[in-house]
Amino acid sequence: MALFTTFCTCLLVWQFAYVLGQDFSLMEQVYGIVGSNVSIPCRVNASTFDPNNTLVTWKKDNVFLLSASQIPGEEEMKLSYLDESLAAGNKYEVLTTYDLVVSNLVLGDSDSYTCTAIVFTDETQTAQKTRETNVTSLLVQDVPTIPGRPVITDLESRSTTVSWGHSHKENNSPIFSYVIQMKVATMDWASAQEMSTAISIEDPPTCTFINLLPYTMYRARVTAVNYVGRSKPSQESEIFWTKSEAPSAAPKILEAVSHNSSQIFFKWQPPLASEINGELTGYVIQYNVEGSNILQTVTEENKDKTNLTIINLLPFTNYYITIKAQNSFGTGPFAETMVRTSEGRPSKPRIIHTLNVMSTSFNLSWEAPKEMRGNLLGYELEWSHNNTVKSMIIHNLGDRSSTQHEAYISNLEPYSQYRVRVRAFTGGGNGEFSDSYPALTDVTGPGQPSGLNASVTGPNSVFIQWEQPNKFYRIINYYAIEYKDTSSFFHKPLMVEAPIQKLNITNLPSNRAYKVRVAAVTKSIVKQQKYSGQFTDWVTFELIGDIQNETVEDYINNTTINTDPAAMEEAQQEIMSAGIVAGIVCGLLFIFMVVFVFIGCRSLTCRKYYQAAFDYLAVPTNNNSPPTTVINIPEPLDEISYQPIPVGDFLQHVRSLHADSDVGFSQEFADINKQTCGWTIRADASNQHENKSKNRYINIIAFDHSRVMLKPINGRLRSSDYINANYADGYKKPKAYIATQGPLPTTFADFWRMVWEQNSVVIVMITKLVERGKRKCDQYWPDDGVEHYGPIQVKHLNTFSRAHYTVRMFSLKNTKLKKQYSERIVYHFHYTEWPDHGVPDFTLPVLKFVQKSAYINPPGAGPIVVHCSAGVGRTGTYILIDSMIEEMKDKGTINVAGFLLHIRRQRKFLVQTEEQYMLIHDAIAEYILSDDTEIKHGDLKGYIDKISQIHDGEKETALDRQYKLVTTYKPKDSDKFPADKNINQNKNRSNDLVPLTVKRVPLPAKPGVDGSDYINATYLQGYNKTDEFILTQHPLENTVEDFWRMVWDQNSSVVFLLSQLDDKEHKRFWPEKETPMAIGTGLFKVVFQEEEVLARYTVREFLLESTQDDYVLMTRILTCDGWPQKEQRLWQAFDMIQTVKDLHKQNDIGPVIVVDSYGGVEGCVFCALWSLHDQQTHDKVVDVYHLCKLFHLKRPGIVGTMEDYLFLYKAMESYIQDCSEKESNNLSHHIHLRNSTKRNGTMPRSPTLSIKAETNV
Repeated sequence: MALFTTFCTCLLVWQFAYVLGQDFSLMEQVYGIVGSNVSIPCRVNASTFDPNNTLVTWKKDNVFLLSASQIPGEEEMKLSYLDESLAAGNKYEVLTTYDLVVSNLVLGDSDSYTCTAIVFTDETQTAQKTRETNVTSLLVQDVPTIPGRPVITDLESRSTTVSWGHSHKENNSPIFSYVIQMKVATMDWASAQEMSTAISIEDPPTCTFINLLPYTMYRARVTAVNYVGRSKPSQESEIFWTKSEAPSAAPKILEAVSHNSSQIFFKWQPPLASEINGELTGYVIQYNVEGSNILQTVTEENKDKTNLTIINLLPFTNYYITIKAQNSFGTGPFAETMVRTSEGRPSKPRIIHTLNVMSTSFNLSWEAPKEMRGNLLGYELEWSHNNTVKSMIIHNLGDRSSTQHEAYISNLEPYSQYRVRVRAFTGGGNGEFSDSYPALTDVTGPGQPSGLNASVTGPNSVFIQWEQPNKFYRIINYYAIEYKDTSSFFHKPLMVEAPIQKLNITNLPSNRAYKVRVAAVTKSIVKQQKYSGQFTDWVTFELIGDIQNETVEDYINNTTINTDPAAMEEAQQEIMSAGIVAGIVCGLLFIFMVVFVFIGCRSLTCRKYYQAAFDYLAVPTNNNSPPTTVINIPEPLDEISYQPIPVGDFLQHVRSLHADSDVGFSQEFADINKQTCGWTIRADASNQHENKSKNRYINIIAFDHSRVMLKPINGRLRSSDYINANYADGYKKPKAYIATQGPLPTTFADFWRMVWEQNSVVIVMITKLVERGKRKCDQYWPDDGVEHYGPIQVKHLNTFSRAHYTVRMFSLKNTKLKKQYSERIVYHFHYTEWPDHGVPDFTLPVLKFVQKSAYINPPGAGPIVVHCSAGVGRTGTYILIDSMIEEMKDKGTINVAGFLLHIRRQRKFLVQTEEQYMLIHDAIAEYILSDDTEIKHGDLKGYIDKISQIHDGEKETALDRQYKLVTTYKPKDSDKFPADKNINQNKNRSNDLVPLTVKRVPLPAKPGVDGSDYINATYLQGYNKTDEFILTQHPLENTVEDFWRMVWDQNSSVVFLLSQLDDKEHKRFWPEKETPMAIGTGLFKVVFQEEEVLARYTVREFLLESTQDDYVLMTRILTCDGWPQKEQRLWQAFDMIQTVKDLHKQNDIGPVIVVDSYGGVEGCVFCALWSLHDQQTHDKVVDVYHLCKLFHLKRPGIVGTMEDYLFLYKAMESYIQDCSEKESNNLSHHIHLRNSTKRNGTMPRSPTLSIKAETNV
């Protein structure tokens, strides 16, 4: 208010000064407005005048204007003009008061007006009586003239600067402001916004107009304002657009609903046009799992689209979905909703074992599905025998969150092989059945023997014989004979081994009546127990002889069984005859059953047939087995043609196969099996009697047309060319592989002979020697030194252990050939991490193993020899992965299904399971995504520069894409069991860094203590071992004992502590000196031995002493202050790694335990640099991507940020550069020896053979 008053005061002073500037004296002032009338007072005392004798004159600027006198008797005035033209238009009028009225004012009327009143003495008006004169100033005012046309500058989204020219004339009233009007170009001026600005000395005047709308078309005009009013508006400005800005409102979410377990339908309504603030270019939709910070982003560039189906989601999972509108400027605020995907079908359970096996029942134990994908409602158990299938539904599960369940199955047939499987069901439907599990019920007692006959052969002897029961299970092991004196309570039981069915009992007291009965007995096949069958009815006989003074006790002690040769020979002949008859009957029965099964197969799916073939692998070869019978299916199915898939489409193809619980894989693999199950390909050589013992499994045979034929050995021509092996084609390379079984002891020589004759350089082994307690392969190579296998001498040269596989080097020598041509080098790649059940949890190691082993095979070498146990399932997996990589390189296409059909014509059952089929696809997808990330150490710097730059046409660096691939995996809740169990929650420092089930470190469980097997710790692989490290959090007060139990159980001799000790979060967790810490209710104790404080780290030594035996474990804890040191060069970080390595080498019996605050990024960096250092040292390559992706898959979150990921590259670059500089400095001190080159295939004589051979394997 004060400001306004000041302004008005100043304005009046200014106007007054303005008036003074018009050269008017201080006379009376009269103001008028153009177009109006004004009365100029005469200011004479007219009341004293005689109107009849008075004459008034008016002058304008001293120029006579008119005179006026009153007409006698009238009130009107008579006007006289010097210039009669002034009379026109009634411009002037004089009132009776002699005031002058000027009408219809114009600016030209402004002037001084003089009124003179003359009073005459009489009416003749010849003599003046008096004269009065008064001068009045008239100032005519008007609105200003039109201002200049506005000019628009400095356009923003909500403001602009307007400038214009001043009005040329103010028209006798000063301009005190301008009014700027702004309107939307398409509207009229009535809706315009106005803004007033005070007059300024600027020329041209300017004003910043605010409160505009973004991305809107406007026009502006200006009016000048003085005390009269506003001038006419100026000419309108040019049309202009305000700039865009981000939308100010979010789209409206109309619908978000899940119709199936892997998809969400999302619908929205765009913001209002006035809220978009620019040209709408599309929408940004983001979604994430509840509780996760990992966002998936979908950019919808079609601005007219208002719905989206989000796919590849996790079943039964809460997702947050946000949507933002996007224009050319950016994105606006988001709208958010949460929706849960529908329940899905659970993955398949895994049957663990059967227990409490009885003759008609057993308990089945299984693991819950790894992925439940909904609320578990129950399980369906199915068991089958002789084409009879029964099932039951289990709803009452007790603890539904338990990882193991058990059920009792009864009313079974004794000694019967059942195939059992189980599946879970949720609200989303039935899951997949588990793999079929064989369950054999126990035997039970045989039926009643028949034809018991007792023939008295003397006064003290009787001959009894009987027939075996018509019904028995498995075999009859014994016969129980009971006989007794009818007049006594004493009796004597006898047990004779089958097949004896007649006995001569002697030394019986005579003159007595006896009775005898017989029962058959069978031994249990599952426990130390015998089952006695039903006894025959008693048969009575009487011995007549001399009366003797014998007691019952006498005959009990003296009775003997006659085994005279004649009786035994007769019995054996009868048994043999019975055996022949039984053999014929059993053979006919077997053929009948096989025919019945295959006829039934026509009504079943070929997938079941194929699975049955897989199950038969458990049946070992028996030399006495009847000849293998080949049953031909008469109606082979029409083959489906599978087209190659371009590499660019393959990832989406794999995603679609994985959708809805991998249903696409199930269907495609079933289709392939349907086609191949009807093929009839001859395998006569495998079925020859002399070759049967060379087959590890009776149903895995070698097709004749593609089998590998050995060179016959003189004297054994008929069978010496046979080995259970087939050629398999590679991509555009016939006979690129040999698929064979795991060698048997009887086929070792044949196997090495094949390797020699085929000129093979690489052998690939994908099985352990023993899996799940069963022999899968026999060791066919020497651990050390030299072994001879037939004519082939195999010498063990070296062994290199890697995290997931082992490479052995052998020298082969054919002792029958000349020396200079008889020696070769063979590489034996042995994958050691394939689990006993299913497929590996991680795809990357399998892919790397395939690439490494295939790469080492030189051009011109013979086929790669690939074997697992049977030489079909894992073997086919290897062949397909390698072949598809080659097809990608050559044609840019992939045809897994088509190629599998091709190689199954060459060896039976290649790629046996759906899981193996999925693994092939996942490995190829990983190859496409990751490309070649193994970099030679000399190329690392250039590689880092390359992937850190954004290249033309790309929106992000290759490093960005690589990091996203490394960290994209988001674990499911089921993957984190039991870390997220309520009882274990307080054992975790952070719920974001917990061990996944697949690689968590288990503790020995305390009986009856739930959760006692849990600690927040994860195995991580190194370069040499799959469990080289354990990464864990700093122990909490309630987990200190668990930590030491882990050290004890894992035999860890080194603990590297990265967390900084304090009195709050990271407390000391070891005992004081001379104060031992008892662990596990006195199981062992921890004793502080000594402490060594060095410049950058401290080593504390502890003894873990068992209280129950003499076992002692020495463990060192190494602590350092801040690793890596920020002030150090990056390569110096490896000094600490080398220190820990040296400590560990002193007692390398368990994993290195690495501890940081949360078991997270710091520990990951240490383990990663250790492993990369080893890789660079041995292989002269670095693969940061491979290592970090596996780390993330095992403990998500530990790779950290992009900067942490890049740090690993930079640290390795720094280390390699430092090594290079040191080598250059010492170059003058080195002595170089030139070694002769050796022809490929011969054994190198260089002492550095082992070093060269180890490089890059």
